[in-house]
Amino acid sequence: MRPLRLLPVIILLVSACAQPEPGPTPTVTVTTSASEEHGGTRSPDLTTPHPTTTHETTAQTEDFARERARELLNNEIYSALGLELDLIGEGFSRKDARRAVDSLDVDWRDQAALAVGELSMFTMNSRVGMMNDLQAGGFTREEAQYGVDNVYVDYYEKAHAMAHYLSYNMDYMLFEDIRQLLIDEHGFLPEEADWAIENLHPDAVG
Repeated sequence: MRPLRLLPVIILLVSACAQPEPGPTPTVTVTTSASEEHGGTRSPDLTTPHPTTTHETTAQTEDFARERARELLNNEIYSALGLELDLIGEGFSRKDARRAVDSLDVDWRDQAALAVGELSMFTMNSRVGMMNDLQAGGFTREEAQYGVDNVYVDYYEKAHAMAHYLSYNMDYMLFEDIRQLLIDEHGFLPEEADWAIENLHPDAVG
């Protein structure tokens, strides 16, 4: 509750003691409609705004959430969960956010495929790494699997890029150790890891 601001006591006392100068007596003109003169009921003021009902307010909020969801989806790649969480973060209730997302005609598997294409441009992910990133972004396992299966990514090249990164950032690591890291820590297939090591320094022996 906001605190009530009190005027200084001295101002109140001065105001109470001051005698107003006499002035002309105001004249008040009262206009009475014909219906009131004959005891009728005064017509309601047609300019009085109609109060907004709770139902109308709820509908307006849901419409706004839906439009905002479309706007976000036009600018970013989202999972259903990711979009819902962003709407909640903008101040919509969980209920309104969920309804807004559910009302959209979106194939979230296609969104997962778009996400794979985006991730492949700036990560060195294996298939496993791609799946993990998609699910961390809110996609279901089924949606993530669809995305990985339907977007071409050269995972041999990704393994090679990761092997190159590891060889420069982990001093004195044997090629066999790098190969094992590619498989155990980063989820590359053995054949992808082998190709990466063979092409890291073709003349070297691990």
